Amino acid sequence: MIRKEQANKLQRLFPVLGALSEQNRQILYKAGQVLDLPQGQMLLQQNQQCQFIPLVLSGQLRVYKLSPNGREMTLFRTGPGETCLMSIACRLKDEEFPALAQVEEAAELFMVPVPVYQDILDRLPEWKDFLILTLYEHLTETMETLEAVAFDRTDRRLATWLLESSANGKGPIRTTHETIAVELGTAREVISRLLGEFKNRGSVALGRGRIEVLRPDLLRDMLDA
Repeated sequence: MIRKEQANKLQRLFPVLGALSEQNRQILYKAGQVLDLPQGQMLLQQNQQCQFIPLVLSGQLRVYKLSPNGREMTLFRTGPGETCLMSIACRLKDEEFPALAQVEEAAELFMVPVPVYQDILDRLPEWKDFLILTLYEHLTETMETLEAVAFDRTDRRLATWLLESSANGKGPIRTTHETIAVELGTAREVISRLLGEFKNRGSVALGRGRIEVLRPDLLRDMLDA
């Protein structure tokens, strides 16, 4: 049984639960459990059975695919007030999880056992509306990622990422070339070469595990060209 403050937080982030009867809400709270997971923790491996439906109370999950040669592609992220649609789809089709889900930022999750989910939330019209809106948001995010990979040049995507991650040059970025490559769906060598070019133009300064945007105007000019 979750604590009262946890139940209040859950209802604040997921107001759709207010459509449940008090009896069903108490069944849900009694059956579910709150987990605190550290950054980097794997929530679901590919081809794993989905036994719980996670509702995110804090932190962030990243759902991604891994290619045979070890390269990663982020599909979407799930934050507070959201759930993992892939877990629900696996439950509907009785299939294994088709990707990987990892805790990107230390997360607090309310884990609903699949049988309880089926008995209570699956039959709630308001919950189905919530899922449709969540699906639209995740689909849009995934389409933007695919569009960027398929149609936009990597140097432009890198410039955009640097501007967003540094708040337009207002702070240093603590990351690695490998991390950026994973985020943009390309090879580390490509990122290292492009960052070297940006450095030569005076756009950025590079350090160990650190990138500083010196001339955000030059990066913006690249995007406007």
